[in-house]
Amino acid sequence: MKISISVNSQNDAFVLKPMDFSFSSLRGINVYVKGINNGFLRDGFVEIPVAGSDINQVYSKILELFVNRLKCAIVPDENSDSIIGQAQVEAEKFEVFAKKAFEIRNNNIVKEELEEFIDILNSNEFKRELKPFQILAAYHLAFSQNACNFSVPGSGKTTTVLAAFELLKRINDNKKKVDKLLVIGPLSAFLAWRSEYKECYGREPVHLEIRGGISTDYIESKLLRSNIKEDLILASYGSIDGKREILQRFLKENRTMVVLDEAHRIKNVEDGIQSNAALSLSSYATSRVVLTGTPAANSYVDLFNLYKFIWPTNNIIGYSAIQLGNMSKNENDSRIPDLMRRISPFYIRVKKADLRLPEPTHHQPGIIQMSHIQRTIYEAIEEMAIRTFEHTTVSDIFRKSAFIRLRQAASNPRLLNRPLDDYFSDDDIDAGQLDNSINVDNNILNLIRNYCEIPCKFNAAYDLSQKVISEGGKLIIWCEFIGTCLDLSEYFATKEIQNAILFGKTSQEEREQIIIDFHNNPELSVIIANPHAVGESISLHTACHNALYLEQGFNAGVYMQSKDRIHRVGLKDGDVTNYYYFHAADSIDNVAYNRVMRKERRMIELIESEEIPLLSKNDDFMLDMEDDIKAIIRAYYERKKRSI
Repeated sequence: MKISISVNSQNDAFVLKPMDFSFSSLRGINVYVKGINNGFLRDGFVEIPVAGSDINQVYSKILELFVNRLKCAIVPDENSDSIIGQAQVEAEKFEVFAKKAFEIRNNNIVKEELEEFIDILNSNEFKRELKPFQILAAYHLAFSQNACNFSVPGSGKTTTVLAAFELLKRINDNKKKVDKLLVIGPLSAFLAWRSEYKECYGREPVHLEIRGGISTDYIESKLLRSNIKEDLILASYGSIDGKREILQRFLKENRTMVVLDEAHRIKNVEDGIQSNAALSLSSYATSRVVLTGTPAANSYVDLFNLYKFIWPTNNIIGYSAIQLGNMSKNENDSRIPDLMRRISPFYIRVKKADLRLPEPTHHQPGIIQMSHIQRTIYEAIEEMAIRTFEHTTVSDIFRKSAFIRLRQAASNPRLLNRPLDDYFSDDDIDAGQLDNSINVDNNILNLIRNYCEIPCKFNAAYDLSQKVISEGGKLIIWCEFIGTCLDLSEYFATKEIQNAILFGKTSQEEREQIIIDFHNNPELSVIIANPHAVGESISLHTACHNALYLEQGFNAGVYMQSKDRIHRVGLKDGDVTNYYYFHAADSIDNVAYNRVMRKERRMIELIESEEIPLLSKNDDFMLDMEDDIKAIIRAYYERKKRSI
């Protein structure tokens, strides 16, 4: 199939006419051409506007659609030959550029060019020694100028970006050269960026933080001036929509690398406020970087905005969001290999195995005997829960409520006196839609209301903390329930163990100070944390090598993220990372542990075996509360049988 292409008399649109077929024979052609600058099909020919756009980029998209996807031959009109010829040259240049980026990504690098990059790092103020995989990722980013890093948590993505930034500051190519660094991310990432900057440059960065509560006038006074002193500008996702005009003006005047940290936050393609705000800055940036360890957690649609951000003028992905959604539903879709081919030049991914970290020690769970009162309470709650689980007409609200109450009874019976929505934090359950009633007899209710013991696990946690502290170490204790965080902290205070709590209600300022103190204050030896609130952007591995799971959730993703807080790049060869687990004897704890370990193994297999792991493949298994409940029922009856 041949198509003639010309430029109209006003030079503001490409005109494409079929030479040996009809456009009507191409299924979906209207949708395809509309995706290129709102092109349209009329009277048998296609017209694609270029007014206000880069003509070379528009032409590149035309080639992508008609040549690469629809397998047509393009025949330029001789009257428009010079314009189209130049566009063709630029399209070919980009194709060569993408091929080289792909070669670098696959570690096929010209030795002299890589040595030049390393010399630039060594001869300037950059102080940090990079791991081999970080050198590769940094060089790939510096060459590509716009790229994604999809490496696992704990792989040093921040350091990698700073190394690439250093090269682009020193480069002679004016098209790539940058002077400023703007990072957009969650508030929890701010401290990590400041800390990593200090580690890489040996000094505190002069920085500006754009977040809620910072006045527009103040931000303008810092960014909209001729002499900007800040080395590092940090903006929260929640703040950029209201500051987009200021940021656009700043980016127009300053050659800036813009980084989206935890970039999965802009995956919403349907009018997401944060997504639209971030994308509105893209075309003004000199260099664009996307960082996320979960590029396609739900579907390939999650990739759409990531690539739209890094290459706003090139349709790298080549598929619509609707098409990506359809491809995600069928792992054998014939278009998936083509999608991978398109995106591969502009992303790099380091897997957990590539980090070559010292192997952590997973201690066998410590079995903690309940007191007589707690055992009595637990068995009554367990009977209530099993009746609820087995009753086929009971609503999900009651099933979920019983599920949580059983976990609370095994860990901290004090929680049974508190509303579920006050003291429960789990991403998979809407606590506001739970039932607070506890259907047990009055004798058990009285035991619950008057429960004043120190829960059995608290004493064991104290003993472990004493052991860790006596050996010169520090300890992070993970608790699923906010009430347990508060109660355990109070108990440790009575034992004169200085501790701090990290959970959802901890303010950002307080959170940062706690992390700083944990690293620098030898008296602060214990952090008590909720994994749902401290799952990303926090590194504790230089201060702490010991984690205790006082309460074990069923969410493997949250569990794996929590483990990465102390097991990540930067560990020394002699460092030993310890994971401890405490289980109340003959309880739901062992079921939760076995379930989450099985889920973790399956998750690791998926993540490590695929370049772009589609985690939604695992949703039915990873988030299946029904199977979790079946495992609880099965363990209950097995235990009953043993006791007969």
